[in-house]
Formats: sequence, structure tokens, C-alpha cells
Amino acid sequence: MTGEPFRARLYPKDALPGRLEGTNTPPAFLVTPRRILHLFLVLLVAGGVSLFFLLGPPGGGGQPTSPEVAFSQGPQLDGIARDGDDEIITIAAVSIEPMGPAVPVVLHEDGLTISTVSAASTVGEVLAEKGTVVGSGDYLFPSAGSLVTAGTHIYIYHARELFLSVGGDTTTIHSRKATVAEVLDEAEVSLDALDRVGPPLDAPVEDGLTIRVVRVREELETVEEVIPCSVIYQDDPTMDMGQYLVLDWGTDGLIQCEYRVVYEDGQEIERELLSDWEQPPRDQIIAQGTKPVNFVETPQGSLRYSYSLEMYATWYQPAHCGRSAASPWYGIAATGVQVQRGIVAVDPGVIPLGTRLYVPGYGQAVAADTGSAVIGNIIDLGFADYEVVDWGSRWVTVYILE
Repeated sequence: MTGEPFRARLYPKDALPGRLEGTNTPPAFLVTPRRILHLFLVLLVAGGVSLFFLLGPPGGGGQPTSPEVAFSQGPQLDGIARDGDDEIITIAAVSIEPMGPAVPVVLHEDGLTISTVSAASTVGEVLAEKGTVVGSGDYLFPSAGSLVTAGTHIYIYHARELFLSVGGDTTTIHSRKATVAEVLDEAEVSLDALDRVGPPLDAPVEDGLTIRVVRVREELETVEEVIPCSVIYQDDPTMDMGQYLVLDWGTDGLIQCEYRVVYEDGQEIERELLSDWEQPPRDQIIAQGTKPVNFVETPQGSLRYSYSLEMYATWYQPAHCGRSAASPWYGIAATGVQVQRGIVAVDPGVIPLGTRLYVPGYGQAVAADTGSAVIGNIIDLGFADYEVVDWGSRWVTVYILE
């Protein structure tokens, strides 16, 4: 600190206002008793401080004391009252610091120009001294680290705080641009042909403005809908009940529609039908049997039959056929088979030859013989000669088997 000039800076409560740019003259300096007293006090303090640094503290000696420490150990000046007067002259603070001479500085802030003086060495110190804050996006020239010289002009343009919503996502930005279009260009927001912007692109920008960009897109969408074919059942009396047969598998129909769909910020807001096309279905045809299915219980199990007849049942053996045992046709039925148990004679007009049937108490048989006495609903049950017949002629239910 030795050899470096120091100046006592005085900050009165009522600071002298700076001169506004464009005024003709600075404020007038009037010679009044109060101002003479102020000047006397300043000279007194400055002289005391100088003697303090030169001579050191009372009874001193030893190591020299730095100006800051020496001043802090000296008397603190809070205020001075003039005798006979209620007015208090208050000196807010006294600081000792190395500084150069105060120089005129011109501050331009958002178009307002103020001329002032400052002993600060850099632009940033001048702004801090004046309480001017430079925020994000603000324009400052020269830079904060630039040195201040006499007549330095400092330019500040404060950015506006804006809210930008693009596609539903909102962010806070700072910009000094004048119109909405310029702000979007600065934020690198590109616009498609269908996008909507509010306020309009040529609208002026104000602090706190919300700019909303609605992303609009239009698409062509094709939707297909299947029309299931119907199933048609047709009765078939030649088929047993419970039996089915697919006569025609059929085909499903189809409806095809084309839409124009409009989306805003990813949400569908409009759907317009442009065209549609339809292919009708072809029905599926299935045959279902209607012929009743009947079962008769036998010692050998259930047997299916088509219908039944009430018939008068008699019996016969080969010996009853009117041929001698030496005849090659002995015991031969009308169909050429040997008469035995299971061969029965029928009227072909009632039961066709070759029909399988079941006679309760007799069993399963085949209509394979005829006889002159077998006419109408008469059935003659065949037995072999060696069998002992235990059958009494009677009415029975004859089941015609399938």
C-alpha cells in the first residue's frame, strides 16, 4: 500500500443527482452556510486522516499500520450537529480505497440516456455502482470487463421474458426481438404450412407475452371393416338328425372408408369421410339332417333303425319248403341262401329283399326269402332243421335297421 494515493470517498444521504442527457447546464452550486460547513468538515476529515497516516497512532512506534487498519482504529464519524440549529448533517459512510479520479460516463439503458460520473475502473463496476442488473439475453456494450475512460458510453438493451409454447410444450425464453416472427426465427422454430401462431407473426413483442405455436397436420386414413357372412341352415330329410354338411363356405364382406383427419398438437380434432366402398358378404350354406334317429335296445346293445312295423310272425324250417332232402334245392331261399336262423321270408312289397331288421325274441335277420303264404304284414322266421323251435306265432314289432 506504500506510495499508493488514497482518497476519502464521502457518501451523503442526499446524493447529488447526475445530469440528464440533453439538459443545457448541470445543477447550480449555491454558496450557502450549510455548504461552507460541509466543505469544512470534509477538509477537516481529510487532514486528520493524512496526519494519522504520516505520524501513526499516539505513542506509536514499531511496525507501520496499513491505511485500512489505521483508519478502522481511528474515531468513527456518525454525524455532526450545528449549535443553535436542529438540522443534523449526517455522513453515511467514510471509506478509504485506492481509486482514480472520477470521470464522466454516459449510460444508455433501453433508450433512456443518463450522464453521470464514476471512479469505477470497468463497465461492470459502473453498472454495479448504479444498481443496474444485466440478465440473460440482455445486450451490453462494451463488455463488463472493458475499462472505463472519460466519456465512455455504455449501452444496455434488456431482453423481454417470454413464454413460448410449441406443440403443447411451454418454455421460458428471453429475447430483444421486436415481433413474434423474429422471436420464432431466433428460437429456431420452423413453421409448416398448416401450423397456427398466436399472436400473429407481425404482432409486437411485450414483456410476459405468451407465443403459442399449434402444430397442425392433415392425414389420409383408410379404415377397413369386415362384415361377417351369415350362416344359413337347410333341412335335409335324407340325413339323420344331428348330422351337418357344409354346402357353401361363403365369404365375409368388406367395407373400406377413406377419411381426411386433422390433428392439432397430436390430438384429433376433425375427421371427414371422403369415400367408401363395400363388398357384400356371401352366406354360408349348411345342410342339417331332419330324419329321426331311433334306437332299439337288444341283448347285443343299441341298434339304430329307420322305422318299425307291426307284423304277424310265424316260423319255418327247410323241411317245410316242399322239396325232398335229396333235392339240390333243399333249404335254399329265394335269394339263394340256406334257410337257417337269421333268414326270414317277407312280402317284398312291404319289406324289400336284402333289408336288415330286428325281431324281438328272435334277433337280427335279413329279408332273404319269400313264400306263397307270406303276404302283407306277415313275416316268416327261418330256423335250421336241427334247431328245436320254441316260437309261438304272434304279433311283434319288427324294426327296420339302418
